[in-house]
Amino acid sequence: MGSTHARALARSGSEVELAAVVEPSDEVAARLGASLRRFRDTSELLAWDGVDGAIVAVPTRLHRDVVSQLLDSGLPVLCEKPCGLTSAETAAVAERARASGLRLHIGYWRRFVPGLRELQARIASGALGEVEAVLCVQWDEQPPPPCFRDPSSSGGIVVDMGVHEFDQLRWLTGQDVVEVTGVASSVCSAPPVEGDPEGVSLAVRLSGGATGLVSLLRRHPPGDLCRVEVIGTRSVAGLAFVAPPDGEETLLDALRAQAKDFAAAIRGAASAGATVTDAARVLEIAERCKLHAQPDQY
Repeated sequence: MGSTHARALARSGSEVELAAVVEPSDEVAARLGASLRRFRDTSELLAWDGVDGAIVAVPTRLHRDVVSQLLDSGLPVLCEKPCGLTSAETAAVAERARASGLRLHIGYWRRFVPGLRELQARIASGALGEVEAVLCVQWDEQPPPPCFRDPSSSGGIVVDMGVHEFDQLRWLTGQDVVEVTGVASSVCSAPPVEGDPEGVSLAVRLSGGATGLVSLLRRHPPGDLCRVEVIGTRSVAGLAFVAPPDGEETLLDALRAQAKDFAAAIRGAASAGATVTDAARVLEIAERCKLHAQPDQY
């Protein structure tokens, strides 16, 4: 994901400049380009007075420690979701940010997809009527490496993937998740990873009375697909905002917009991004889902 942020920022124009990266791997650093300033660890970066803020895209298990180090050194942070393996970790980081008075945004980039922003505005205006049901689909082309899927590294499928859907549900509808249930698939087309089923289906009830259905798959041969459908009492709306073959362009555009929003927020502007409070809440929901969706599979 760090490399993806780098590709997005390479075309961000004058608003945001990628000044340096922290990357311990020589192989990965070489792919980022020889002209980019590179540090091997965060301490080296912090000894250099050349940045206004940091984007954290390390493995999830390292989010808390790296974000805390940056905040303690006086740098605002945009952290990749989910900003910690647990809601307790995220709440602790949130308290650190509040104490420092620094910006801490979480990378729920879907809030910067134009089609989803339009859909959110239509729902808020009442154009669809009262929301009755929402379907959220996130199907990846293929599973990530087993070392990443390990729940001790990424939290497993519900934390790694599901938090995007829970944030999307809350943001689109303006409602919270109050009840959850679900099941995990036992089908496996690759060597299984303990604690990380390849598919999960979740049903939730929202605080305004609507229901939400969330489908997560590690393997979708046609390619990555993210889709949302909203059924209201007056009208319906649907959007496949990531779909083959152009899904990555949507992501890169949203990451650029998110980075520009973060940079503007550092300068004092209001932000449209997700807060660390949002991140803690969706992790709480993910933790409840893991308990309800066949816990022996997790």
